[in-house]
Amino acid sequence: MEGNTDTDIYTSETENRYKLEPYLIDFAEFESFVDLNVLEIGVGMGSDHSQIAFNKPRSLTGIDLTERAIEHTKKRFKTLGLTSSLKTDNAESLSFEDNSFDAVYSWGVLHHSPNTKKCFEEVWRVLKPEGIAKIMIYHKHSPIGWMLWIRYGLMKFNPFISLADIYSNYLESPGTKAYTINEAEELARKFSKVECKVQQSHGDLLEGNVGARHRGIFLTVAKIAYPRRFIKMISKVFPFGLCLLITLKK
Repeated sequence: MEGNTDTDIYTSETENRYKLEPYLIDFAEFESFVDLNVLEIGVGMGSDHSQIAFNKPRSLTGIDLTERAIEHTKKRFKTLGLTSSLKTDNAESLSFEDNSFDAVYSWGVLHHSPNTKKCFEEVWRVLKPEGIAKIMIYHKHSPIGWMLWIRYGLMKFNPFISLADIYSNYLESPGTKAYTINEAEELARKFSKVECKVQQSHGDLLEGNVGARHRGIFLTVAKIAYPRRFIKMISKVFPFGLCLLITLKK
């Protein structure tokens, strides 16, 4: 990327993210955050956080468990001329008063917490009455989950390993969890309204650079022979995908 400015790099990173995950934009509805007090839990590299900022919220706050993510997002925001209150914080025990935000957004974060249920309770607590939360956590029944089960369960002569153990040990960081729709509704039982939608991810379709951790002949063959059209067709009949898109109202 020699010769590219930081702005070019950040713009390219964001474009690539949404090219792989166009469903994220449809779910997030970033334009709906205009003139709201917004909290994002888990800013990561800052792509989604910057999209919220571009839509001119009344106030914007971003947290992450790691200082590295906060510093990276601060650099992004300084480069792009955006403003947010950024700090490290724990989603299981948010350092905000009750009823502080009109909206809370979190993509692919809360399933990494040891106590995801407590995270949902904290989202409910810091939301104002009638406030909206948009949260993505992993869905248990997904192509990528079953592919990992074939490789690390069936092919290792351990067919009785649970999907919970598969996600915890082989998907991302240790302890990663995935939920059924019923389990997600139980996590969000304090909210007055819960809407869940299952979405296949680019990982489910073996698109992009997915699976680098599991490189080998199995992944190479799978990417060549993978029946993407059939997998997409299944999702039209059954809720079969990694992303569980949850919209909540307090």
